[in-house]
Amino acid sequence: MDEQLNAAPCGYFIMQHDWKIIDMNQTLKDMMKTEQSPSHIHDVLTVPSRIYFQTYFPPAIAVHKKVREMYLNVKVDGRSVPVLLNANERNGLLECVIVQIKARDEYENQLMTAKKNAERIQKETDVTYTKLLGILREVEEKQQQLLELNSVLEKLAARDELTGLHNRRIFQIELAAAIENAEENDDQSFSLLLLDIDHFKHVNDTYGHATGDLVLKELARKMESAVLPPHTIARIGGEEFAILLQEPIPEKAIEKAEDLRKFLVSAKWEILPITVSMGITHFQQGDTRNSLYIRADDALYASKRNGRNQLTCN
Repeated sequence: MDEQLNAAPCGYFIMQHDWKIIDMNQTLKDMMKTEQSPSHIHDVLTVPSRIYFQTYFPPAIAVHKKVREMYLNVKVDGRSVPVLLNANERNGLLECVIVQIKARDEYENQLMTAKKNAERIQKETDVTYTKLLGILREVEEKQQQLLELNSVLEKLAARDELTGLHNRRIFQIELAAAIENAEENDDQSFSLLLLDIDHFKHVNDTYGHATGDLVLKELARKMESAVLPPHTIARIGGEEFAILLQEPIPEKAIEKAEDLRKFLVSAKWEILPITVSMGITHFQQGDTRNSLYIRADDALYASKRNGRNQLTCN
């Protein structure tokens, strides 16, 4: 650990998502009056603080990637010491800061009282201890349910509501990651393909927007069947779609794009037969998301000007 961080005027430790402590600075060791880092956060906390931690810390980290001003009690020489915990998630680990405090608000005083009662009851009978373990299991079950719900919500936030494809926000993130990867690895280049449904305004004007929505959904399903991972498909607005082709050889990316266009031409359509105009560009060193999009968009509009239902490379 860095010398300055090791001697910082506050406790600092690094923890995994299974609550195992993997490093701790000397200040916190001195506070805890130990020479060795505890192996698990539960080894540090009093029993009521474990319950409080399990109830509120994991959901907060899952949703916000941070925790601010969590009041807990840690065990030091057989007594409880009130502390303030702050945490951030970074690089898959949890970086935590603990500061010892001398005063607590009314709510935390009530928690301390409940903690003392819980410790007394636990010592008095094995039955009470069994009940406490049952409470912990119930809290863990609720925590798991909350994590699963958060996972569902995150997936919904990443998807286009109509087609179920990735939305524009997620595609921009994927594109930025692809640029960074390509800049660092010459063999990890890629192409950006934009495509637009030909005469889609005529579809909406003639058959109505409800039919137009069905066409968009059917196109999304057909593209998903033809373009498989690691390539990424997204709806970026209206009848416009984008595909991130993770293909380092430009000629192969163009071939895949043309195969997709031909597939859509020959496909059996349940709603209305459509064609698409396409524009493709390959990553070049120094490219940004904006420069890539501009070149692909220029190519797309060249396809439209030249008669539609074709692919143009830029």
